[in-house]
Amino acid sequence: MIRIVVAEDFHIVREGICRLLEQANDFNIVGQAENGVDTLQLVNDLHPDVVVLDMSMPQMDGIEVMKNLQKLDPCPKVVILSIYADTALVQHALELGALGYVLKQAVSDELIDAIRAANRGSGYLSSGVAHILNTHSYNKQQQNPLNRLSPREREVVKKIVAGFSTKEIAGELQVSVKTVEKQRRDAMRKLEVENVASLVRTSLELGLAMNSSDD
Repeated sequence: MIRIVVAEDFHIVREGICRLLEQANDFNIVGQAENGVDTLQLVNDLHPDVVVLDMSMPQMDGIEVMKNLQKLDPCPKVVILSIYADTALVQHALELGALGYVLKQAVSDELIDAIRAANRGSGYLSSGVAHILNTHSYNKQQQNPLNRLSPREREVVKKIVAGFSTKEIAGELQVSVKTVEKQRRDAMRKLEVENVASLVRTSLELGLAMNSSDD
C-alpha cells in the first residue's frame, strides 16, 4: 500500500481528492492537512510514502514545505497540485525534489497515475505542464544563434576559438582545407559576423567554449 498525506487548504477540494484516491486499492490516506505547518507535522509523525501537496497554502506554501521536507531522512516523494502552469514555478518545484506536478483541472485524470509514478521514483507532469516546458525549452534553444550551426560547423568554430589554424583543423578532422574554409564561412554567415575575430568573440559571448555540453 502507498501511504499518502493529502495537503490542501480548501476542505471541499481536499475531500474530493481523498474520495478520488480512495478508489485506488493500492492507496492508504494516512493523513490530511489544511496548511503547510500541519503538513510538516503529519509527515514527521506518519512517515508517508507520498505527499500530495497544494502549492498555495496558508502559514507555509508548497515551496517552503518542500524545502523543509528535504531535511528529512527519508524524504517522502512529493506530487504538487496547482492551478498554475507557470514555467518558472514548475521548474522551481522540480529543483526542490517534486517528482510530480499535476494541474488541479486535471486531477481526476492524472493524480492517481502521478502518485504511482512518484512512489516508483519516476517523474510525472500534467500534459499541459509538459507541453509548456517543452515549448519553453524549444524557444530557449532557438534563441541561441549557436543552435543554427551544424555539429561539424560547431566543431570547427570551437577549434578556431581554441587557436587552431585552418590547416591544423583540417588535419584534426581529417578533411580538406577547403572544407574547413567552407564550414567556417557558413558558421560566420549563420552567426552574422564578418571576420574571424568577430567569430571568436561572438562564440565566446554565446557560451560556446564554456558550455560543457559542447565538449
